[in-house]
Amino acid sequence: MEPHGREPPPSAALHATERVDRRLRQGLGLLLSLALAIIIGVLLLAAAEQNRQQAGHTLEQIAVQLSQLQERLAGVALDYAVWDLSHLAIHRPDGPDLDWLEVEMGTNLHENLGIDLALIVAPDGKILWEVDKGEILQPRQRSQPLPAALPGEAPTATFLRLDGELLVGVAAVVQPESDRHPPASEPHRLLFAYRMAQKPLAQLQATTRLADLRLLASPPAQGARLPLADVEGTPLGWLAWTPAAPGSQMVRNALPALLVTLAGLTILAAGLFRYLSRQTEASLANLHALQQTQERLTDQQRAWHALRDMQLEEVDEEAFIAALLARSAELLDVDDVNLWVLEGERLVCEASLHRPELVGQSLGGRRLQTYLAQLRHHPALVTDDAQNDPRLAGLAPYLRQQEIVSLLDIGLFLAGELRGVLCCEDHRPRRWRDDEVNALMGLTGLLTQFAESLRRREVELSLDRQLNHDEVSGLPTLRGLDETITLLLRQGECQVGILHLKGLTQINDTLGTAMGDAAFHAVGRLLSRRLAAPVLAGSAARLPANRLLLLLPGADSSLRQQALEGLLEELDGQEWLGAQQAASLRFTLGLASCPRDGHDIHRLLQRAELALDTARGMPVHHLARYEPAMGEWQASVSRLERELREAIAEGQFRLYLQPQFTRDGSLHGAEALLRWAHPERGLLAPGAFIAEAEHGGLIRPIGDWVLEETLALLAGPLRDSPLVLAMNISVQQLRDDGFTLRLAEALERHGVAPGRLVLEVVESMLVTPDIRECLGALQALGFAIALDDFGTGYSSLRYLQELHVEEIKLDRAFIEPLKHADDAPLARSIIALAQALELRLVAEGVETEAQASFLRRQGVDLLQGYLLARPEPLEAFLARVSDHRQL
Repeated sequence: MEPHGREPPPSAALHATERVDRRLRQGLGLLLSLALAIIIGVLLLAAAEQNRQQAGHTLEQIAVQLSQLQERLAGVALDYAVWDLSHLAIHRPDGPDLDWLEVEMGTNLHENLGIDLALIVAPDGKILWEVDKGEILQPRQRSQPLPAALPGEAPTATFLRLDGELLVGVAAVVQPESDRHPPASEPHRLLFAYRMAQKPLAQLQATTRLADLRLLASPPAQGARLPLADVEGTPLGWLAWTPAAPGSQMVRNALPALLVTLAGLTILAAGLFRYLSRQTEASLANLHALQQTQERLTDQQRAWHALRDMQLEEVDEEAFIAALLARSAELLDVDDVNLWVLEGERLVCEASLHRPELVGQSLGGRRLQTYLAQLRHHPALVTDDAQNDPRLAGLAPYLRQQEIVSLLDIGLFLAGELRGVLCCEDHRPRRWRDDEVNALMGLTGLLTQFAESLRRREVELSLDRQLNHDEVSGLPTLRGLDETITLLLRQGECQVGILHLKGLTQINDTLGTAMGDAAFHAVGRLLSRRLAAPVLAGSAARLPANRLLLLLPGADSSLRQQALEGLLEELDGQEWLGAQQAASLRFTLGLASCPRDGHDIHRLLQRAELALDTARGMPVHHLARYEPAMGEWQASVSRLERELREAIAEGQFRLYLQPQFTRDGSLHGAEALLRWAHPERGLLAPGAFIAEAEHGGLIRPIGDWVLEETLALLAGPLRDSPLVLAMNISVQQLRDDGFTLRLAEALERHGVAPGRLVLEVVESMLVTPDIRECLGALQALGFAIALDDFGTGYSSLRYLQELHVEEIKLDRAFIEPLKHADDAPLARSIIALAQALELRLVAEGVETEAQASFLRRQGVDLLQGYLLARPEPLEAFLARVSDHRQL
């Protein structure tokens, strides 16, 4: 494809090249200078750091030597001070024993232990005797007294000045070593000291190899130093020395190498200058080619985004394909672009940019398989000699007829299968660039996404239409009237009625389901017309089991009563299938009023159902309104709640399991079901008591019992099996803030992997934000979430995608038509939706072989129902598991 921009003139390109060359030379010079500065800087920093480390090491070495000297002195002082003989000799009533001093602290102390000065100090600080270099002397008159601050009982070495001399000394209290001699009431002290200027200084000089290490009375003006302080921290003298500088010596040694490096960098720079000069023209050519490539990529991205915007706008398929073909031809500058769809083993032209006569034509034959196999192996087929390419031998007649020389074909894949080909054809020999191949693959990906999105959108619309509208009666479903119901209940007074059609089953059995559906549709049309009258102004909806919902706004009145009675008479008198196939139906109506009989649709429907039972027994009109006398069930509810509390306390609940099977009949797991072993009424299913348990706040302890029993089963008898158990979770449990924590603790206590327990929730829970958050927390723990009775609630596909549920359960109502027909369209739609969303699908309520065969053909993952296995006690289920293991 030709670039859209104009080439720059040669003079401008030359000036640009000279500017670049000049800047490169300046940059290289700056780079050399910077490199030299960095090398020198790093070298100086390294030298300074080495000097600093050496100085620190020397200081640390001197400090360690001084510390060892002090420790050694303290040990000697302690050996002499804590000694029975020292205690007895020094604390004599008439003064220290001079003979003992001569023997123990004379020349032996100085020559063997190196002690320069030893003092016997009275408790008042007075010097009684002193031993100077092994000579015992009377106390001398000293120019300065002993320091007032000497170490206490613990012998600690310190520095002190005495007669101008700097000493390192330690004082220790004289005391007996054993318990045989009592300590003196006012003990003397021994002070042992080294003269720093003599042997200690010489030892430090030898150890540190510092010839100029010296002892000063004041801090030196320069060089390294170490203060020698007394016990109060006052410096009494200073050790000073000239620190070694190995880093500076390193710099002097490295200077020749630095000069050689600089010379090498200069030579390298000269070589680079020459190389850059030779590359100037090549750079201009590359820049021009890069500019062309960039323009092509920009055009490709612009085309991709334009088509992506069309996809998001949900345009129709024909407009999207036409735009994609036009964009492809524009980007690749080809003669024609065609879209072929694979139908069986043949390619059928779906759309053509410039040759509409190709649309509908097909290509096939045995040799076409080589071409299709090539596309399946590699989705892009590129050739510049199409008529002689062996891969296209099966297309040779078509290629010759259309005079096609160059070809770029990209395979279209849906769900991993080849479904079509996007073909770019040219009458000229040409080499296809990589960016052109990538661009066409990107557009093909958009086409694939569009096809998948269109298919999914059609499934969603079909499912939504079937969930909200009943095709048989022509009326909305209860879900379809949800907004109308909510609005009427908020406004105040209204009436809710249930209209039952009797005789429809007889029509289905005698004339066929088609006639029954026709009669039901006729009822729906007549009812819609009559409810539009001002006196009623109501709406109707389809309910299960041959019943219809009547929703009448406003208060009850005599006029409305007459209108309803007239409606029933008219309905009863109709011949619904015409004169040739007369079929009559019997209609019964039960009514409940809001707010008198309730404020929510479920309570009103319940009470309308009670009124309907009463209406069935009435001689005329078969119309009844709910009366409180019909509510005797309320008393039974209270009694049932009391019995439920006793059942919880006495352990009357039982765990039953209904097996779930794969399509091939293998045992996959089971659903954990609750049964109540009532002492009087026998074994009760949840339908007989679960509503009262929810109303009385007992569903949480009952649910916790089911959870514990299920986990105990997984941790016990089923520990070594791969079976998965499913259990229902109520809305009250999900709204319990501590439920997630209790569930996690129970898992850890039983040692069960969360993946072996599927938590089933009803579909309507997804619309509640706080419950969706709780479900998300459960998924984070590793639990799989299943939607029970899918299609009967109020959820949307958006909630399914946000929550990422793993499984949906197809309600038995959707496969009920298979008892009387060969197909169940709504069930097929839900199955297609589950497969499109890659969700595991469980069909429950499988009661006939026809239902099972249909579900297996549709690819349903798991089957559950009375045909396969009824709910059974724990012992029977474990026996079933054992039998399957032996197979």
